[in-house]
Amino acid sequence: MDATRRPLVKAEARRYISRMTTLPDDKIKEIATGVAVSNSVAVLSVQTSTTVDSDGVSAVEIKFELTPGSTSAVVGLPSALTTSQLIQKLADEGEERLPIVRFEDRGATSSS
Repeated sequence: MDATRRPLVKAEARRYISRMTTLPDDKIKEIATGVAVSNSVAVLSVQTSTTVDSDGVSAVEIKFELTPGSTSAVVGLPSALTTSQLIQKLADEGEERLPIVRFEDRGATSSS
């Protein structure tokens, strides 16, 4: 493997992660809400938190709290469009962390 394609060792990965560009939570929530509304997803609120992905790299969890009873209207294309558009818009704004997107009904938990 040549030097430009070698895997990051842990120390290098930590240095890269500490230099990652992250958007403020308010900006992420604003973008997420706009994307959800544009896809007719009935959202009560958007929550964000810092987490790590399966490789241990910094990620941002974005949870859409749906209006009661609207879960069935989100299954399929609306959740797929919302997720893919949100990932793209966050990247366009400079967010380098992987967005982990979840949809939850206040009364029941269901992930997409």
